[in-house]
Amino acid sequence: MSSAPPPVQVSNPTGDLAPATAADLDERLALSLRLIDAVYDRDDRLVQHLVLEEHAECWVQDAQGWTALHAAAHTGSVDHIKLLLRKGNAVWSIPDNLGCTAGDIAFSMNNTDAYEELLAEGIRSEMLRAVLEAAHSSSGESDAASDAADDADMTALDASRPDVEAGASAASDSTTAAGAVAQLSTASDNATFLASRLTFTHDSRGQPIALDAEGNGVMMGWESGIMHQTARRMCEPAWGDRRDKSWAELHSEEEGDREKLRVMNVGFGLGIIDTYLQEYHPTQHLVIEPHPDVLAFARENGWYDKPGVRFYEGTWKDYLKALEAGDEEYVGWDGVYFDTYSEHYADLHAFFQTLPDLLSTSPNARFSFFHGLGATSRLLYDVYTSVSEMHLREIGLATDWSEVDVAGEGVGRWEATGASSAGAPGAGAAGARDKRTEGEGEKKYWREEMVGRYRLPLCRLEF
Repeated sequence: MSSAPPPVQVSNPTGDLAPATAADLDERLALSLRLIDAVYDRDDRLVQHLVLEEHAECWVQDAQGWTALHAAAHTGSVDHIKLLLRKGNAVWSIPDNLGCTAGDIAFSMNNTDAYEELLAEGIRSEMLRAVLEAAHSSSGESDAASDAADDADMTALDASRPDVEAGASAASDSTTAAGAVAQLSTASDNATFLASRLTFTHDSRGQPIALDAEGNGVMMGWESGIMHQTARRMCEPAWGDRRDKSWAELHSEEEGDREKLRVMNVGFGLGIIDTYLQEYHPTQHLVIEPHPDVLAFARENGWYDKPGVRFYEGTWKDYLKALEAGDEEYVGWDGVYFDTYSEHYADLHAFFQTLPDLLSTSPNARFSFFHGLGATSRLLYDVYTSVSEMHLREIGLATDWSEVDVAGEGVGRWEATGASSAGAPGAGAAGARDKRTEGEGEKKYWREEMVGRYRLPLCRLEF
């Protein structure tokens, strides 16, 4: 982004607008585009005039999708960034045509102070939004009203899976200007996802994948490196010696003085992390999974027959209700992992609140989750790394972060979710084979060149 934004032609609006309205709209648009140029040219006097006196719209985008905030991030002007955010109506998280936020522009230009200012704004805004969502949720308003409010949110930040955060189907879930609700997406509406069919197959690199009805990756083989490191960090320090013994041997020893190991995984997918957790032969291994196709896949692959493994066939919210009603026995879990699909950050945040009750009192008890929050943008990823850590700290959990170089572990690049040819093995429980040819329909959602390495969270209760 070393050159100035290209010149933009302001076209006259057409349609049913009255001439006066069209002229006014044209004038307002021209002012906003002029502001972008003024910020890019570092014309402080004109920038202040357009923002403070003309009240130019700071969120308007030019032909390449840049707002005035993108221009300020490019120049590195912290003063302009503050002015646009505090005195104007700039939006910190708007992406340009390439998916770059203003913060991503600042990061790419090594404009550190500008990036830190935008990062602070993002953290402040998202923490405030979480407070407002909590107040909204507790106010007793109807589910319909709550859903409408969620639709108004920026779905690029909401979901706890990277493909959804990329806005894979965000637009399809929004309420239109006329008030009609568009068709819901499997990628961002949990009820729609649970009612859809899944396909279990392999991608063009031979890695196993589970695809939803829209072709979005529910779980992919490239996640293996992440899951391996997560299971190792959760279990190895305190329970590493269990790997050398069988479940039967350990079960016998646990009748004596050996400490038990109880693990819970919320969201089975392909069972990748469950496979690594099984290396430690946990005393109890609870899997919470609601999707019937995933449950059928688990049955076909022998998971229901493994010693100590039990499936709760429902959502984690169903499980908590059953726990509260006494239909499920309370167990203090030594390891808890959370990796659901088509849920939003608000759901993950709500799950955080349950951890003091779910985790055991062992000092070795650990919690982790799949951190794909905002994984299409360096700024969004940094914002949600900080926001999630702050929310965990509020309930008494300390978080340590480590990086996983997924591509370096030899599992292939991890930007694509496309399937291989129709005859690929492992179609599995859904009973359907992917009919696309190799590489067709592949979509990128993790921009590793921008986001960097995966950040693995490991959380523990502070006593």
